[in-house]
Amino acid sequence: MKLTFSELNPDGCTRVTRYRFAASLITALYLLISSSCSNLNEYEITFNERKIYSPSAVFTDYDIPDVGLATCIEQAIEDGQITSASGLEILNCSNAGIASLDGLSRFTALKGLKLTDNSLLNLMELSQLTELTELQLDGNRIVDIVPITRLPHLRRVTLSRNQNLQCTGLARLPDRVEIVRPGHC
Repeated sequence: MKLTFSELNPDGCTRVTRYRFAASLITALYLLISSSCSNLNEYEITFNERKIYSPSAVFTDYDIPDVGLATCIEQAIEDGQITSASGLEILNCSNAGIASLDGLSRFTALKGLKLTDNSLLNLMELSQLTELTELQLDGNRIVDIVPITRLPHLRRVTLSRNQNLQCTGLARLPDRVEIVRPGHC
């Protein structure tokens, strides 16, 4: 049934007025429900089979060859409902069996990165993460930290339990960076 502006009810009110009232009521009800349900943004909302709200799709435009890192990133994106690469700012991938960081540079907004107790050797990918302020790399197989020495916002790096780390490289980190050194340094 189509509503037109000229239709009148016996009480003299137009159906359009009633429709506007119903629409206002539905909007108010939606706002009430959405403010009381914190995870409502995860669900599509329909009314009379019409979409009222569809959540944004989580970000998937990245390629991470290392299975452990890929799984960790996928979980972080899902948990945080991240919709863009720049939306991922904190990542904890401890004990994930990660051997390669290839592809991680896609997430340029990362500020905090925890990669403790993995099997990392090469940090080249981290040199492109210029927003990093904290980097935890304890318990890996890192030899050379040169790729992270020019990160402009880095304030803290932890490197304990990296038995093969060349200690001379630590001097290349700026004075502003707090360093947790391996025992042999």
